[in-house]
Amino acid sequence: MIETTLFTLLLVIGIVLIVLRPLARLTGIPIYWEIGAGSLLVIFFLFHMTSTYVAPTFSEEDLAKKPCGSASPQGACYTLERSLCEKAWDNADTTCKGEVKELLKDRPSAISGPAVNRCKAKKMDQFLKYNRTNSDDPVCKAYFEFIQSR
Repeated sequence: MIETTLFTLLLVIGIVLIVLRPLARLTGIPIYWEIGAGSLLVIFFLFHMTSTYVAPTFSEEDLAKKPCGSASPQGACYTLERSLCEKAWDNADTTCKGEVKELLKDRPSAISGPAVNRCKAKKMDQFLKYNRTNSDDPVCKAYFEFIQSR
């Protein structure tokens, strides 16, 4: 909180330097130096706000969306510890990449990432079918139907 107050003070000083240009009036320095210094203080404030409040939120959201994260279908639709879920997800990687290589022989320009992830989800569900939870949840229901359809 103290840091935010300090950077808010720097923002106010930067705006005063840009708008009122007190140093140019008192010392006669070119106004571009003062506008540049004020702009730099405003940029420092914006950088602080981004790194303090915005970036951690995005990081948490990204971690939650990763496989086995709290916002992913694997995290929401199975009753597993995260480490076990990640291990099952990673173990399906080599077999799925082998299966997708066959697809790439027929269609060399195909995007393989979604096919690998779909295969991983199907393999994981084969091993952990009895750990399903929230089967009535619309997201989980759609996820299970998507896995079984292909």
